[in-house]
Amino acid sequence: MSYNKIILIGNLGRDPELRHLDNQKVVASFSLATNETTTDKNGERRTETEWFNIEMWDNQAKIAEKYLKKGSQVYIEGKLKTETWKDKEGIEKSRLKVRVQNFTLLGGNPNKTNDGTNNSNVQNTNTVNETNTQTNGQSNNESLSDDLPF
Repeated sequence: MSYNKIILIGNLGRDPELRHLDNQKVVASFSLATNETTTDKNGERRTETEWFNIEMWDNQAKIAEKYLKKGSQVYIEGKLKTETWKDKEGIEKSRLKVRVQNFTLLGGNPNKTNDGTNNSNVQNTNTVNETNTQTNGQSNNESLSDDLPF
């Protein structure tokens, strides 16, 4: 058995770049930085930053364009994908990217959109996944209820 899953919490390194493809698909891409602070053997604190290439599709891409901007903090669940291509000289290149399955907007002021308008019906934490878009803490399956005690 094998399993491909990655979970990241980080800050956008640039605004999402949206591309509209011929087949009516939409893809957003951006970079995400994660920081890890450690203490070395001399007692000095060091912060190491890792950069990830992030890819969101369709409704997620549209939401990302509207609510995410450089510096936004986001929680991402996804899977790792390797993209390969040949450059102008015919040399094969590859890079690793994260294909987002779920994401949650964290921190900051998500009420401010990229165009400067105010969207007051968005709360500080909103989760979006590939199969079920969720806003204001309510899913599209609001009519489903369960009797779980937690």
